[in-house]
Amino acid sequence: MLAIKIEPGQNLDKSLASAGSALKNLIKAASEEGFLRIVSATSSESIVALLIAFSVLNKKSFTVSASVSPKPPTAIYEPTLLLGFQSPLGYTNETTRDSVVAISSGINEPPPLNASYISCEGSVGACTYMALKSANETAIEPEYAVLSISSTYASRYIDVAGHMAGLDKILASALANDDKVSLFMLTSVKSYRAHLLDVCDSLQVTLDPFYKGLTGNKEQCMVLFESSGLGGLARKRASMMDVDELNALAKTILTYLKDVVKRPFDVTEFVGGNYLASEKLIINDPREALNLVELSSETWGLQAAASLASNYDEEYPQASSQLNLVANTITDIVDNVKLVDEGYISGFKVYSIKDVSPSAPLQLLWRALKLLGYIDPRSLLAVESDDGLLISLPQVYEAFGYIGVSKLTSLEGAEPRGVRIWIPRQHQ
Repeated sequence: MLAIKIEPGQNLDKSLASAGSALKNLIKAASEEGFLRIVSATSSESIVALLIAFSVLNKKSFTVSASVSPKPPTAIYEPTLLLGFQSPLGYTNETTRDSVVAISSGINEPPPLNASYISCEGSVGACTYMALKSANETAIEPEYAVLSISSTYASRYIDVAGHMAGLDKILASALANDDKVSLFMLTSVKSYRAHLLDVCDSLQVTLDPFYKGLTGNKEQCMVLFESSGLGGLARKRASMMDVDELNALAKTILTYLKDVVKRPFDVTEFVGGNYLASEKLIINDPREALNLVELSSETWGLQAAASLASNYDEEYPQASSQLNLVANTITDIVDNVKLVDEGYISGFKVYSIKDVSPSAPLQLLWRALKLLGYIDPRSLLAVESDDGLLISLPQVYEAFGYIGVSKLTSLEGAEPRGVRIWIPRQHQ
């Protein structure tokens, strides 16, 4: 029974050691019983933490199950790792029949018997990664260090300019000095693998932020730069540019965006710090990795996202190679978008998209439409399915937090479906 607070400061090493000890005890219990259950909240940062923990612990001798849930289980009957759930968890000595460790940035209650609560001043993924490292139970590939920074991007511990805070800042500094990871920040136009791809190759596969007319369209990107007398920049990596070239790149993109974005926008929405890792790693861009996790978990299900992380050497290159196709699909939907005002559901403004597959990547589409000014920032995007509406739960969490998820999942007839929730039409 441990209540552990992990935060920057002189007690950090001691707190991490305690967190590592709690995980060791959980791993021991799982080894004895042959099973470990991992459950995460529905935020993107929690799902990334789930994939890291599953990938690392699935190498052990016991069976590991992974799932996403709007709420933590009501009782614990097998060794369980909970990720991203906030207080109140509400467990008692009677409901924790087996070992449980909970990791989150929002736990402020005493743990009952058999439980350890780890509250972190940092993203769930960064905290989970650091705790697993402290447990020292198995080798952790550097790709999972990069994935932990993906969780940072989905959290409140990084701003739009790329400045980190809390444990994430400490972790990023450590990874910068790790020769296997070599994490660094490139301040430039936000795009995928800016240290490996030429500018237009990078922009055409970037889904978040969405560049209308450039995402999915290398030819138009080339025309844009050539018409500005900067054709050479389009064929150059941003990481190889000097300050003047980076400024010219940013100015060209921002000038173009003023004509296609239907709302006032801040420069930092499109230009800022890009964290990148060694090109020797298969996963080397945390922002790209985050968006691939969000895409795969919505479009193909959590099992696909788990495979993307646990079998990254085979699955990740295949997934990233499909980004151009995905970019074209999202671009086509955005260019021909047919939005339906569904009114308010449980107090939340909801739009649905007509003539779109139920498996469309709603969270990425929602960000794109919001960025372009097509929908209200304080709204949700849905797709029709089975006489109801499907809504991405990570989208709900990103827009309205845990309270928003709780309100929607409490609606009569609502059904969680993987990382989504189905809501019957009666609630409109």
